[in-house]
Amino acid sequence: MIKRQGLFQRQIAKIIGEISVLRTTISNIFIHGSLNEQYSLDSSRVDYSLARALYYNTDDRYKLGAAFARPVINTTTGFMGVPHFSHENPDANTELETAFDKWSSRLIRINRNTLRDGDVFARIVRRKSRFDKHETFDIDLIPPEWVIPIPDPLNGGYMEIIIKMPVENKDENGEPRYLYTVIEKITPTSREITIDGDAPFDIKKRLEGTYENPWGFIPIVHFKNESEDYQLFGSSDLEPIEPFMKAYHDVMLFSVQGTKLFSRPKVKMKLQDIKKFIEDNFSREEIEKGKIKFDNKEIFLMQQGDDIEFITADQGLEGVTTLLKFLFFNIVDASETPEFAFGTAVQSSKASVSEQMVPLARKVRRKRAMFEEPYIELASMYLAMWAKVNRIKLDTYNVGIDWDEITPRDEQGIAQTIKTLVDGLATAVETRLISLESASEFLREFVPSMLPWLDADAQEDEQRRVAKSMAFLARVEDGFGFEELENEEGA
Repeated sequence: MIKRQGLFQRQIAKIIGEISVLRTTISNIFIHGSLNEQYSLDSSRVDYSLARALYYNTDDRYKLGAAFARPVINTTTGFMGVPHFSHENPDANTELETAFDKWSSRLIRINRNTLRDGDVFARIVRRKSRFDKHETFDIDLIPPEWVIPIPDPLNGGYMEIIIKMPVENKDENGEPRYLYTVIEKITPTSREITIDGDAPFDIKKRLEGTYENPWGFIPIVHFKNESEDYQLFGSSDLEPIEPFMKAYHDVMLFSVQGTKLFSRPKVKMKLQDIKKFIEDNFSREEIEKGKIKFDNKEIFLMQQGDDIEFITADQGLEGVTTLLKFLFFNIVDASETPEFAFGTAVQSSKASVSEQMVPLARKVRRKRAMFEEPYIELASMYLAMWAKVNRIKLDTYNVGIDWDEITPRDEQGIAQTIKTLVDGLATAVETRLISLESASEFLREFVPSMLPWLDADAQEDEQRRVAKSMAFLARVEDGFGFEELENEEGA
């Protein structure tokens, strides 16, 4: 019994080791004071290199199982899309729309990298354009392993952020010439740059120094995935499925090796006279040398009562297939990713795909809700920097955020749904069950171009639109008023 317990404990320890393989621990971050007075959060971080290796399937330890990693990340990223921002000031609203449309590819990478790595540090910078030398704003995504954030325990956010950027220069033969690290410490009021390592003198002279931070805040936003309040860093969506991908790889590898081992059949012979069989089927030279081969022997001459058959070992494919299916569904459940994302819905009915969209839509909404706060901070930060550069005073830097519809568009289904709704709402209005306003507001959820039925503060609402449309149709039916209409359009 003791031996069994020891074996069980060793197996549990091995499993725990595999589950935590994507986590690394760094030393606690000290704010001030002695060891007993330190302020620290959970500083364990995702092993970013391993997470990326799983995503790109370049780690030989997971080669036959890590192909699930990319659909898990890309499916959620694709359905999340990028947010849209709005501001009450028309100029600021236009600037937000223009800037973030330009950065849409960067926002997609923010979503993907945050889900995969757990952390993304997005930095708004102002630099000279390569083409016209005018200064423009841009977004840089800093690799999270370069960043050490120092949290502010009283006011929230970060008191300072340290960026350690490794630089390697190679000669014409591809050999490292010198290696150094550029260390940038950013606070709300200053930027201090130092260089550690063997850097050329001209680079040190050009980069090292203390510079003013003109913004009054650190222009970096930390995106964290599935983080807890006690955690300084986020979690990767690949962590829950990492042990299943490893097990899938091991089972597949065992199955492939077993197929190679057992797929080659062996010959079973039942002979009455072995000497006669050898003389009839092999040459004298082979017999004299004592080396007889069965290669290229398509016909055997046999005596009455002789029997030859091929035998193969059971490869256990039925059990292996069952285990692989079990691991696959564990990956589906743990990652909250529908089956069709992995390409298994080719023969599935449309109803099953629609049913699988329900949990995926809930997951995407949850992810969007987690990302809204840092996205709003990023947009507000950009507005503050843009307003300061252009000397524009805004009453507020608060921005609104909106997302596209989650469900993929099915044009025929949408048309049929709207037709059914319109017919039902028209019947309800005619039978005096609901009002025109209620019907319009209900239908507006399915037709984005519709305005609110009544809006006293706006120049146009849906009621006024309907009235104009009815007046226009009446003029068309009567055949009068076209000259006035053309004059109005010309004016």
